[in-house]
Amino acid sequence: MLLINGIDQNCLPAADRAVQFGDGCFTTARVRDGVVLMLDQHLARLREGCERLMITQPDGDALREEMRQAAQGQESAVVKVIITRGAGSRGYSIAGCGAPTRIVSRAAYPAHYNAWRAQAFASR
Repeated sequence: MLLINGIDQNCLPAADRAVQFGDGCFTTARVRDGVVLMLDQHLARLREGCERLMITQPDGDALREEMRQAAQGQESAVVKVIITRGAGSRGYSIAGCGAPTRIVSRAAYPAHYNAWRAQAFASR
């Protein structure tokens, strides 16, 4: 599953500053039984990242809903959210940048994470 600004698609414009400069922030959240764990904390992390990078805040309600949609029906998964500054003009200046881009993706929870966790606890 991959949503870009709420639309099921997998293409990001080449002019997006994430492509041009890696300009954005992200968070990766654990999903268990269809629920994004620590959802409010992940949203706060994204807001703080945008604030520090002076990226216009994305629509928080839309982002929350997209994260919930990605988690829906998943027993165990990972939801990754990337917020980019969006598309802008050529060069480093952020002048003329439009709205931020929201990218929400879902992947299976990596099986080796549980083994790493067990191994870490065993070594204590």
